[in-house]
Amino acid sequence: MTPKLPFLIFALAWLITSPIGMAASNHRLTVESNLSRDSDDARHKASYLKYRHYLPDSKSNFYWGVGLGNRSIDDNNGHHKFDAATAEIRLPLSSLVTYRLSGSKLQSKEWSPWTADTALIIQPNDRSYTELFAERDIVDTITAISRKNRVATYGISSDYRFTDEFTLVGAAFRQTFDDGNVRDGRVVRLLFEISRYDWIIAELRRKQLEADFNGIGYFSPETQREDLALITLRNTFFSNNMVASLQFGGGKQTINGDIGQALYLVESKFRGWLSQSIGYDNTLGCKNTGDISFGASNDDYRYCYAKLSLHYNW
Repeated sequence: MTPKLPFLIFALAWLITSPIGMAASNHRLTVESNLSRDSDDARHKASYLKYRHYLPDSKSNFYWGVGLGNRSIDDNNGHHKFDAATAEIRLPLSSLVTYRLSGSKLQSKEWSPWTADTALIIQPNDRSYTELFAERDIVDTITAISRKNRVATYGISSDYRFTDEFTLVGAAFRQTFDDGNVRDGRVVRLLFEISRYDWIIAELRRKQLEADFNGIGYFSPETQREDLALITLRNTFFSNNMVASLQFGGGKQTINGDIGQALYLVESKFRGWLSQSIGYDNTLGCKNTGDISFGASNDDYRYCYAKLSLHYNW
């Protein structure tokens, strides 16, 4: 299981935060689906119907929201499904600081845990962005669920844009598991946005994980390192009503200091508006070790994922 780190990459901020063609509205209804599958035949799915209310005439992006849905986990050890009720709020505390909180109540016959995700966001200017974050979630394998194993993640992430071309992203976090395992992580990313070609971004990324032990029923080697060189291509289409990006690249993954494999990643994002009221936000990606075919043959490993959202605003 990997943490959801809330990085804001200034070079891609307009892909994430700037609505395109959106009419002024105070209400949003979203149908959302999250899917993933790996070469070990583990499959995860989450589907939600969410409502979000924005404060009228607010420039601070204050909102609250609720939702209903379900999460299901399948692997070679069985199947488990949770019904879910969600709630969220984003509350500006000042012109520089914003607080965000979301939570879910998962419900099943065997286990009904709470999950939560919170962050304190500090943005003193348009070059600097910092989050202090914490998250509580289930460990999403059937063996871990049968053991009622949860994981808490907390840490800090920060972006700083030194020039119009260079942005440095750094994060440090700790994960504590209910089985007693502790895992520390660090991520460093250097982004280069070429001024003459604003449709291309080059990136160097390193991720380092160190755990006390390989947990029962989930992947957590004592050390794991990923080094990647990535290229992102981006552009707008259909009279700026769609933003699209394609990220791809490769590098190396090292497990326990001596097991190294080639690592490849590709991810596409499409975000935009079909009309003044109907929008979408979709992400598709795969990560593969061994070869570039994403076939995950022999000892290779493949992980693919998708997040699909359709919005209605009024």
